[in-house]
Amino acid sequence: MENLETYARERFELNRQKQTLKEQQQQRLTVTYNGGLFRVDMTLLNYLYMKNANAGLFQQSTKSILPDSYDTPIEIDCVELVKLCEERWNEVHNDWYNEYQELKTKRKAGDVSV
Repeated sequence: MENLETYARERFELNRQKQTLKEQQQQRLTVTYNGGLFRVDMTLLNYLYMKNANAGLFQQSTKSILPDSYDTPIEIDCVELVKLCEERWNEVHNDWYNEYQELKTKRKAGDVSV
């Protein structure tokens, strides 16, 4: 019975640490551009990729107006913003992956720390 309680405590602590790690990394997924603050997520990345693809295929402008995280309309250049977003996305997710791999190796609740 004691082993089950210990195991449950360890799993609970590990899951709490995973959630904390996720929240920390999500907070880092922001970029500033042209006076605006943008949250980097798949929706923003997809919009920028499609806007750049359309600009290349149909000779459209890469300039656009997007609301930032505070719903302020900001004029952007999709080529520049997608570059910044990809850099931040890769940086944060690489760090997240490395920290998660380290967290997975922890076996005892005492080994896991914030």
